[in-house]
Amino acid sequence: MEIPSWLLSPRLWDFLFDGVVSTLILLTIVWAERKIAARVQMRVGPLHVSPRLGGYFQLIADAVRFVMQEVIITVDSYRVLFVALPPLFVALALMPSFMVPLSPYLALLSRPSLHYGIIMALAVLFYLFIIVVGMGWAVNNRFAYIGAAREALIITAYEIPLLDAFASMFLTYRTIDPIEIVAKQTYIVGALYNPLAFIVYIIGVAMATSRFPFEIADYEGDVATGPYSDFSSIFLALTYAGGIYIALFSYSLLGALVFLGGWAPIAPGPWPADLWGNLAAAAWVMIKTFILMLFFVFLRSVMPVARLDHTLSFSWRWVLTIAVAATAVSAAEYFLL
Repeated sequence: MEIPSWLLSPRLWDFLFDGVVSTLILLTIVWAERKIAARVQMRVGPLHVSPRLGGYFQLIADAVRFVMQEVIITVDSYRVLFVALPPLFVALALMPSFMVPLSPYLALLSRPSLHYGIIMALAVLFYLFIIVVGMGWAVNNRFAYIGAAREALIITAYEIPLLDAFASMFLTYRTIDPIEIVAKQTYIVGALYNPLAFIVYIIGVAMATSRFPFEIADYEGDVATGPYSDFSSIFLALTYAGGIYIALFSYSLLGALVFLGGWAPIAPGPWPADLWGNLAAAAWVMIKTFILMLFFVFLRSVMPVARLDHTLSFSWRWVLTIAVAATAVSAAEYFLL
C-alpha cells in the first residue's frame, strides 16, 4: 500500500520529534534530577507513584496536582502581565527547538530561513530574561524585585560570553548554516575544534538556565523563588519548572548541533527515500541533547550555590576572558588556515 504524501512530510516528522520526543526527554530529565540528587544525599527520591518504574510517573502526578490547585492572583500584582507572561515564557523557551534541523531533511523552516536558524534561536533565547524580569515586576513584592534584579545582573554577565562562544564556532566553521556546521563535524566535533568556546558554552548555559552553582535569581533560601514568587497552580508549573527546563532543552539542542556534531557521522540520504536514516539522525541528535541536559541537572547534586558578587566577578573577569581567547583562536584559524 502506498504511503500517503502527507505522512511523508519532513515538517510533520520534525514536529513530532520536537513535540513527542522532547516531552519524553523533559520528563526523564526531571525524574533523573530528582533521583540523582536523592542518591547523592542517600535518599530514595520519587517512588510513591509507579514504584516499579522508579517513580518515573511521579512528575505527571505532580503536574496534575499543580493544575488542580486554585489559581491565586495577588491583589497588588499587575494582573494582565501576571497571567500573560508565564505562557509566553514557555512559548519563547520552546520556539528555538523548532528553528533548527534535526537532520538535513527534517526541519520546520525552509531555506533560506533555515540558514539563519541558529541565529534566530539564540535571539529568541536571549529575550527570555525580559520575560523573567517582567514576571518579577508583575508580582509586585520585594522578593520578586530582588530576584528580578539578580536575573538582570546575571543576564548581562553571561549573554556576551555565550554569544561570543557561538560566534567563535561560526568563525571556525566559516558558516552559520546548521546543516553545513554539522557536515564539518563528520570526523571531529566542535568541542574539540575549540575547547575554550565549549567551556564558555557550558558555563553560560548553566547561568542562563539557573543551574547550580548559579541558581541565584530564584534561590529558595533567601529570595523565596525570586521572580516566580506568588505564582501558584499552573502558573508556577509554567514558570518555575516548565520554562526553565524547556529553555535548557533548547540550549542543549543548539549545543548538540554546534559542539557535539549533531547527526554526524550519520549521513541520511534524500527524503523521503531514506526515511529511517533521517529518523535515526534525529534520534542521534536527541540523544546528544539528553546527555548535555543530564550533565547540567547533575550539577544540582554536587555544586553549592555561589554568591551573586562572586558569580558576576567570575563571569566578567574569567568567562569573558576565555570567550575572547576562544574568538582569537577561531580568528587565527580563519585567517591562517
